[in-house]
Amino acid sequence: MTKYREILRLDSLGISSRNIAVSLECFRNTIRKILHRTKGEGVGWPLPEDMTERILEQALFGKRTFYQDRKMPDFE
Repeated sequence: MTKYREILRLDSLGISSRNIAVSLECFRNTIRKILHRTKGEGVGWPLPEDMTERILEQALFGKRTFYQDRKMPDFE
């Protein structure tokens, strides 16, 4: 799971996205994508105390919906 709060905290300290990616063991493009989304949504550090990782993810990326295009098999 991506640690959105930690990404924002490290970015506020002036740490580069490459170093953030190394410290959190994720891809640099993921860090850049999250930082781009946070600037677009107006989300910044410090975050409100009641904002959890899940709430932050929904604020940045919206609610994920899964569509099922396949027809379910007829087991009879």
